[in-house]
Amino acid sequence: MIKKIKTLFYNLPMMGKLLILLITSSLVPLLIISIYSFTSAKNQLLEQAYENMNHMNQQINNNISSQLDSFHQISGMLYTNATLKAYLTREYKQDIDFVEAYGYINDLFFGLMAANSNVEGITVYVFNDTIPTDGVFIKYLFDPKAAPEWVRALDQSYGNVVYTGITLNDKKERIFSLARIMNFSSLNYPYGVLTISVREEYLYSMIRQESEGKNIYVIDEKGEILSTKNKEQISKNLTEVLGVEVPMGKADGRQVMNIQGKRSLVVFNRMEQGWKTVSIVPLEDILRETRRSASRILLMAGISFTLALLLIVLISRYLTGRMKNLTSQVALIENEDFSRKIEIKGNDEIGQLSQAFNRMTDKLNVLINELYKKEITRRDAELYALQSQINPHFLYNTLSVISSLAIRKGDGEISSIINHLSTFYKTSLNKGMRYITVENELDITRHYLAIQHMRFREHFQESYEVDEKLYPCRTLKLILQPFIENAINHAVCDREEPLHIVIRLYREKEKICFEVEDDGVGIEREKMKRLVSGQPEAGFGIYNVNERIQLAYGSEYGVTVRSTVGKGTNVKITLPL
Repeated sequence: MIKKIKTLFYNLPMMGKLLILLITSSLVPLLIISIYSFTSAKNQLLEQAYENMNHMNQQINNNISSQLDSFHQISGMLYTNATLKAYLTREYKQDIDFVEAYGYINDLFFGLMAANSNVEGITVYVFNDTIPTDGVFIKYLFDPKAAPEWVRALDQSYGNVVYTGITLNDKKERIFSLARIMNFSSLNYPYGVLTISVREEYLYSMIRQESEGKNIYVIDEKGEILSTKNKEQISKNLTEVLGVEVPMGKADGRQVMNIQGKRSLVVFNRMEQGWKTVSIVPLEDILRETRRSASRILLMAGISFTLALLLIVLISRYLTGRMKNLTSQVALIENEDFSRKIEIKGNDEIGQLSQAFNRMTDKLNVLINELYKKEITRRDAELYALQSQINPHFLYNTLSVISSLAIRKGDGEISSIINHLSTFYKTSLNKGMRYITVENELDITRHYLAIQHMRFREHFQESYEVDEKLYPCRTLKLILQPFIENAINHAVCDREEPLHIVIRLYREKEKICFEVEDDGVGIEREKMKRLVSGQPEAGFGIYNVNERIQLAYGSEYGVTVRSTVGKGTNVKITLPL
């Protein structure tokens, strides 16, 4: 896998490599820093929000506890008032008897309410049925069976204060009350129940200022809401309102929870009375500024990355343009064009490379002109020299034939052989050109064999197996004649039956193949080595043809000779198509 990634990276263009470098060195660290900064800021804001909300809850608790203490003091003053106890416990027989009592009670209660404007009402529920009730300050106790829950809780209060839930008074106003049993100096014989009523609005006034942007609830020990901004939620259980239970326990604390589909921070603090203040703020509101800061950071990062990307593109185009210029010059050198020079400004690494390349081009041009062209000239000379070694040798043998015929017969065959000889030289010389068509090469061979038939008569026979589609192809001239000459000279005189020579022409992939095969006496191994190596005593025929072909076409082409003594010889000549 790593190897594939490396290969892919190596094959990328310059711009791709620079972009990967930019992303790796800039974008990834920038994202990591942004995420780390956002996470750190988020944690710090959450911690700060918790501290603020915790402080706010404690302040609210202190204010409420302070007010409740003042109500406790009022209840304590009335509880220990011996005169009030005497009026509430005496037996009244005549109307005139309770006038004095009501005068005292009215003055006392109205005075307390005037001094404490937050008190909505003070009521004593009496057990004494001889005192008439005024329906305001003095009322008869409820039927125990129909009494509210807080009345039943008084039995376990041991004279302490019991807080009622939110109820409605005669004016349909929401109120809560402090209640305690009146049993001063007679614990086993209570004489009434004292209640001090306070409007819920007064309780809410202590949390109103802090309710902006958050939900604040004052709940009792049972979880019922005593005060909050939304008055419809009052007297409902907090779990019912939130749709989820907040595990508060008995201590202060905090929770991050999903409240009505929003991730929210819940902070709760307990009062001495058992009430709790619960503050809830959606995390979105807490982290809004952090998200704005993160967005600004990401925006600046995006702008920076875009600018960096633009610079990378411009720089890569600048660099790749210079590299392409250098590459195009290399391509020209590959095509042997040394006329153009690289014009790259600057003295950086690419500029220095361009200057060095220009100097190398000049030196190559000089070397090619001085050495390569000389080598070509030398090889051309070798080709002509090798070819010229064949013609005089053949001319000598041909003239010998003409001389023998002239001496022996003196007939018209001399004319025929001269005609064949004339055609042979006309085609083979080819006005000094080295290359002829395959068809012309075969014509030369046919004329040569016609001349040899006049010398050897019926001592040899030839046949042709040729692909005429290859006739238009070009070849070096005089590549078949030396091998046919060897077959005739070394095989005809050594046998009584006619020698069979087969001349083949065919295509083998992208090669032209000639074959000269005979059924003569064959060539011994040692003599074969001398023929192939071109030793003078063995003759130059095979060596010359092979050397000419390889000089002209390359070492992968040439002559292959296979011979078996007593069975014959096969010569295969391969040329490029």
